[in-house]
Amino acid sequence: IAAIISFNMSKIYSIDMVLRPGLLNIGAEGKNVYIDSPQNIKALIDSGTFNNDILNYLNEIKMDKVPKRLKFKVTIPKQSDTIKVQYETADIKQGVVIQDRLNKLLLETYNKLVQYFKNESDMKLSLLKSETDYIKTAIKFYKRNVKNIEKRIDELTPEIELIKNNTGNLIKERDKLLSKNPKENNILLALLYSNTIQQNLQLSNQYQDEINNYKGKKENELQKIGESENEIAKKLNEMKNLQFKKDNIQNIQILQPPTNKPFPIKPKTKLNIILALVAGLFLMLFLSFFLEYLGKFKKSK
Repeated sequence: IAAIISFNMSKIYSIDMVLRPGLLNIGAEGKNVYIDSPQNIKALIDSGTFNNDILNYLNEIKMDKVPKRLKFKVTIPKQSDTIKVQYETADIKQGVVIQDRLNKLLLETYNKLVQYFKNESDMKLSLLKSETDYIKTAIKFYKRNVKNIEKRIDELTPEIELIKNNTGNLIKERDKLLSKNPKENNILLALLYSNTIQQNLQLSNQYQDEINNYKGKKENELQKIGESENEIAKKLNEMKNLQFKKDNIQNIQILQPPTNKPFPIKPKTKLNIILALVAGLFLMLFLSFFLEYLGKFKKSK
């Protein structure tokens, strides 16, 4: 009887699919950070979040013998970030369609989250670009200041040289005048020479101080340029890393698409027959002992 029942039962096949949460980024310790945890994805499927959508889809495509309800078996292997989704059905084609539909609904659901993280990255990239453009503008301003400073230094340097030459000539004229005849007129004229020489020296020192001041300003501007260029390099590196992270944000990954095992998982005909034989053996033993007991009981009367 067990054999007849087993051979006449509908064959049930297992349609399996293996998923992995979408990658968000890689943590500091090299650990993967996902857009959602395997446990949350398992809870979504277990709670029947997508069941109505799947059943409606089966009716839309006019699938035969649409089930009244769906039951997925979702497991997370130990020490793993993968999710195994199993669906048992007598209709292999329908089972594959159901798993494919579940896969599509999961991708659509998490695509919104993927877009959110990508948009967030775009905002950060846009902000970094604006900051970089601002720094580049500041560098142009600093370089223009350096150019103006250098121009002014180039103007003052020959002026100092001219004053030095003029002062040297005045000193020679004064000394020559005093060496000829130290008369009162010559002394007064020499005094005028001395005053002019003194003014030239003051002007030369003033120009030199101005050049030194400009050189200090130039060094300051060059330092600002260097710091700004380093800041730009830092921000460009941040943008590169952020773009890399954005490009690697993933939706749910299908490690194994819906596939059916070649042999049915139910009924387990061999096991049923073996269990039936064992049960029959024990039943026959029980009956034999019981019948023997009845025979002895009748003889005793």
